[in-house]
Amino acid sequence: MLATLLRFLHKRFLLTEDMADPDEIRAYVETGIPFQGTNLWVLLFAILVASVGLNVNSTAVIIGAMLISPLMGPIVGIGYGAATMELALIRRGLKSLLTATVLSLVVSALYFRLTPLTDAGSELLARTQPSTWDVLIALFGGAAGAVGLTRREHSNVIPGVAIATALMPPLCTVGYGLANAHWAYAGGALYLFSINCVFISLSTFLVVRILPLPRHTFDSPRRTRRVRVIIWGLALLTAAPSVYLAVGIVRDDTFTHNAERFVEEQLNRPGTYVVTSRIVPGPRTINVLLAGQHLTPGQLRAARARLATYCLQGVQLTVRQGLARVDSADAQAMRSSLLEDLRSRNEHTLLTYQGRLAQLQQLLASRSDTLAPRLPAAATLLREVQAEHPTVRQLGLSYLVRPAADSLRADTTVVVALRVRHSLPAPEQQRLAAWLRVRAGGHQPVQLLTTPEPPAH
Repeated sequence: MLATLLRFLHKRFLLTEDMADPDEIRAYVETGIPFQGTNLWVLLFAILVASVGLNVNSTAVIIGAMLISPLMGPIVGIGYGAATMELALIRRGLKSLLTATVLSLVVSALYFRLTPLTDAGSELLARTQPSTWDVLIALFGGAAGAVGLTRREHSNVIPGVAIATALMPPLCTVGYGLANAHWAYAGGALYLFSINCVFISLSTFLVVRILPLPRHTFDSPRRTRRVRVIIWGLALLTAAPSVYLAVGIVRDDTFTHNAERFVEEQLNRPGTYVVTSRIVPGPRTINVLLAGQHLTPGQLRAARARLATYCLQGVQLTVRQGLARVDSADAQAMRSSLLEDLRSRNEHTLLTYQGRLAQLQQLLASRSDTLAPRLPAAATLLREVQAEHPTVRQLGLSYLVRPAADSLRADTTVVVALRVRHSLPAPEQQRLAAWLRVRAGGHQPVQLLTTPEPPAH
């Protein structure tokens, strides 16, 4: 039973069944490494698109920049070269990545220096604080990209990886920080970009090592061992800082989560409101501004005594009470909170509008038989009318649409304008209007307008 299950899993998870030819994989990887000609121009355009998207806080524009950005090429090349023991490929990938990084920083910083819009939107702020999830996204996204590029048919995996790992927006955020002297923004965004690069390259290295791809061979065993030692040494030097960074991010996220729980449960009491809370994992500090009813010294001592229950031993807790204690950092925190709330409200409103639009489209589709005009073209209808009413000389046809409003449902009135040789008697007009209603399917009201033909001079 176990052997059958293992065979079933092996067949299901087999990666070599649709793997491309090794020469095709290598050619694809090498194509994405250099930044010259087409790749260089696409990189410049991607930088500008991402900068504009961050500047105007447009998610759609930023996603477009992720899709057209060629930054994945040299990063994948570094991981592929390390897995196949090709130092030349690693050097070319590192050189191209350094060139692309410097160029991106220069162009984005120049853009943000010249643009009149200097406020940091929510999309830009989201790239300044890496989290544990960014590490996992880069690791799993890079693995998915490595699997996708080794297939015979490239599916939508590579574009999806480009969107998930988001290499270009953090670089442009660094440019914003450099242009406006926001060093904290620049440092956080560069941190995020470094995490993405390292873990995408590392996951590519691991996937390529698993696959049966040929390794580079050398003319002497000694040189082979030396190159192997160099490559594994570079891999370890690359992986060790990334693991350290990942552990630090997890530790900081845990501290932040515990601190937020402490503030919400111990300081946010009835009649007392938390205006801002500045939580800094590095020095392990919590700085809270309260408004409303002041907490007594006894309540503050009780709250401090409960820090240990939230795994916050040794934390420096500062509680300021009253809006008179607002400082510049509080103002910045409140501004960021307002921007985040505004973004959330805009997204909720957009989803509501989209849902309502879908309902209206569905309703319109369900009533298409009722609202759709069923009369033929005016020329055809004129011949049919003239068969019974030869005095009719011309016929005009139009539709008057009444949109839904309040309790009135949407409806369509068919307007038929006739030019006749002689005025039609009232009974004949009534019979013609009744026939037109039947001819229109009986669903819409028909309004008949008759105009006598002017006498000839």
